[in-house]
Amino acid sequence: MPNNTESRKVQKTGTSTITVSLPKSWIDSNNIKAGDRVNMCITDDGTLCIDAGERKKSTPAKSIIEVDEGEAEHLGRKLIGAYLAGFDIIEVKSKERIDLEMKHVIKAFSRLVIGPEVIEETSNSITLHDLSDPVELPQKKCVRRMHLLVGSMYKDAITSYVSLDSALAEDVIDRDQDIDRLYWMTVKQFNLIQKDRKLAEIVGTNIYDSMSLMLVARAIERIGDHAEKIAKHVLERKSQKSSQDEMDTIIKFSEESVNILSLATESFFSRDVNKANKVIDSADELSERIKETSYSSQNDFTAEVMSILDSVSRVAMYSADIAELAINDAMRSVDTSNAN
Repeated sequence: MPNNTESRKVQKTGTSTITVSLPKSWIDSNNIKAGDRVNMCITDDGTLCIDAGERKKSTPAKSIIEVDEGEAEHLGRKLIGAYLAGFDIIEVKSKERIDLEMKHVIKAFSRLVIGPEVIEETSNSITLHDLSDPVELPQKKCVRRMHLLVGSMYKDAITSYVSLDSALAEDVIDRDQDIDRLYWMTVKQFNLIQKDRKLAEIVGTNIYDSMSLMLVARAIERIGDHAEKIAKHVLERKSQKSSQDEMDTIIKFSEESVNILSLATESFFSRDVNKANKVIDSADELSERIKETSYSSQNDFTAEVMSILDSVSRVAMYSADIAELAINDAMRSVDTSNAN
C-alpha cells in the first residue's frame, strides 16, 4: 500500500446508513467544515474518489533542483523529469554562480518542451513557471497535431533526398523539435492524469485511453526521428544523386508507408478493428517486400539507400503498433458491437 493509504472502519448509523470518517489531514488541507459539500465519483476500476469541490486554487507544485558546477548534462535530465512529473514551478539552485553552460541547458530545455518559461533569475538561481494548460492542449489534440506534422515531415524528407534539396532537409530536421515538444507534453499529461482523475474527466478521457494516446505519441515521435535521419543523409552525402532505380524504389515504398501511417491513425481514433487489421497486414507485407528488395542479388543498393529503406520499413511497423493499440482500445470498450 502507498504510504498515504490508511484503513478505516465502516460504521452503520441508523437503520440503513453506512458511514466512514474522512482523514483529518485532508479535512484541514482542504479547509472542509461541517455542512460543506464534497463531490464523489466511482471510477472505472471501482475506486471511490472524493473531491473537495469548489475551493481556492492550491499552491503550485514546486520542484527545487540543486546543482553543482560541471553537472550541466545531469541538469538536463533532471529538468525533463521535473517537467514530466507535472511541477508548475521548477527552481534551479546552486551554491555558486550558475555558469553559462547550465544557463544554455535551461534555455534549451525551455525550447524542448511546451510551457516552462523563465520568470526569475539571480546569480545562483533560475526559476521556470510552466504556463501550459492541459485543458487547452489535451493529449488527443497533441497526437492529432503530431500525426499531421510527422506526415508532412516524412514526405518532405523523402523529397529532399530525391531532389538533393539541403534547405528542405534542414527544415525537416528543425521540425523534429516540434514533434518532440508535443510528445513530452503528451507524456506529462499522462502522468498528471494518473495523479488527478478529475483532470481526466475534464479533458474527456480516462487512464486507459490516456496511456494509449501516450503510446501512439511515442510511435509517432519515433517516426519523426526516422524522417530526421533520412534528411540528415542529404546533408551528409558527398556523392551525386542515387540511381534512378534506387530513387524509384524509395519513392514507391515511402508512399505506401505514409498511407499505412494515415490509415493507422484513422483506425486508432475511430477504433475501427477491420481497418486496424488491414494496417497490420499491410505493414507486415510491405516490410517483407522491402527486405526482399534490399537484399536481392539483382540490386546493388548503396549503404545509404539501404539505411533509408530500413527507415521506411520502420515507419510502417510503428504504424502497425498504432493499429494494435486501436484494436486493444476497441476490445476494451464497453460497446464492442463495431469490433468485428
